[in-house]
Amino acid sequence: MLAKLPWENVRFQIHPSFWIVIALSVWTGYFWEILTLFLVVLLHELGHVTAAWSFGWKIRSIELLPFGGVAQMDEWGTAPAREEIVVALAGPFYHIYMILFSLWFYQMGWWDYTWTEYFVLSNITIALFNMLPIYPLDGGRVVQALLSKLVPYQRCIAVSLYTSLFLSIVVLVFAFTVLNGISIIPLVIIGLFLVFSNWQAISQQQYPLWRMLFQRYQKGAPDTLPHQAIQLMRTDSWAKILPQWRKERYHIVQVFHENGKLMAIYPEEKVLERLFQTRKKGA
Repeated sequence: MLAKLPWENVRFQIHPSFWIVIALSVWTGYFWEILTLFLVVLLHELGHVTAAWSFGWKIRSIELLPFGGVAQMDEWGTAPAREEIVVALAGPFYHIYMILFSLWFYQMGWWDYTWTEYFVLSNITIALFNMLPIYPLDGGRVVQALLSKLVPYQRCIAVSLYTSLFLSIVVLVFAFTVLNGISIIPLVIIGLFLVFSNWQAISQQQYPLWRMLFQRYQKGAPDTLPHQAIQLMRTDSWAKILPQWRKERYHIVQVFHENGKLMAIYPEEKVLERLFQTRKKGA
């Protein structure tokens, strides 16, 4: 039996805003330049996918956007922060290879100076834009992964998303106040996409936390995680644990009596079992 190829069952999609940019390129006579950007964006996304496959992640779909792409992976938000940072940076890192190849093509005489300059600047622009600390750009994902090592996961998600929403609005303001003419349209499309993405993510910000908790409930925590104690009074709701839960910690819950006496100690596995039993009864 042949081994299953890693890209089998991966859906490839193109966001509607990308077609708008393609239509604008035909209208303005820059079709080949935009087609080149399409290739650059595709290779950028394959950088993420290659890194994700190296960690054994499952890729559900790849969607191409005007400024980059979004690979839907089961492990985003549940994998160790180190892996998430590597996968997020792999896309921008691929631009280094593309720039080096373009310079080699120029040295070999296969590309002229004008086209090489355009290709290099396109790669630099896409790489730098994707490193902006705005979710769901690569820079925003790196910030979110770093925050998950420093603060409870619920706060990590909220801080990264609200910051991303503010910066997305800044992108729109920049487009309307600094740019002019037809050059304003691509950045406005991108800004609106980012605003909508973050607004939608904020309305569902509890989902990443419960998704991460359910993954831990099913698979357990890595043995290498440092331990952290969470203290509860015996009259407290188990939901009080949620604002204190850290993605990069193994938790031990200590339950105290009102007089300060320690009544019980629960390992993370028992805590998660209790949380999901309570959530199921409340559904």
